[in-house]
Amino acid sequence: MTTRAKRAARKAPNKLQGAVDLAREQWQVAKKTAKRAKQAAKLARREFKDAKKVVKRAKAEMLAAAKKLQTSLITAARRRARPPVEAAAKKAAPKKAATKQGGTRKVATKKAATKSAPPAPAKARVVVKRPARPKPAPAEVVSTTPVEPTAPVEEEKPST
Repeated sequence: MTTRAKRAARKAPNKLQGAVDLAREQWQVAKKTAKRAKQAAKLARREFKDAKKVVKRAKAEMLAAAKKLQTSLITAARRRARPPVEAAAKKAAPKKAATKQGGTRKVATKKAATKSAPPAPAKARVVVKRPARPKPAPAEVVSTTPVEPTAPVEEEKPST
C-alpha cells in the first residue's frame, strides 16, 4: 500500500482569502496585546496590595512612636510636677539607711513605722484626649434649572 504525497500549501489566489488571512493576523496580534495588558493589570493589582500593606505598617509604626513620645512627655511632666522636697527625701532616704550601720534599732523602728502607715493612693494617670474630628461642611444645594437672565430694573427718582 502506497501513500500519496501531501500537497504543498499554496497562497490564496483571490483577494477574499488575502483579506481573511490579514484579519486573522490582526486578531492574533490583538489577542497577544490583550494578554499582555491583562498580565500588566494583574501585576499592578499585586503592587497596589503590597503598597497598601507598607502604608498600613508605616501607620502602625507612626502611632507606636507617637504613643512612646506621649508617655515620655507625661513621665517628664510628672517628674517636673513633683515637689523638690519630696524628690530630695526619696533620693536621700536610701543613703542614710546605708550609712548608719551601728544604729540598727533606730532603723528597725523606722521600717516598722513605714510598714504600718497606710499606702499612698496611686496617682491618677493623665490621659490626653484626641481633639474631635471636624465635621464636614454641609453640601451646597445647586439648582438644576437654568437661570434666566433679567434686565436690571431702573428705579424712578422723584424729581423735586
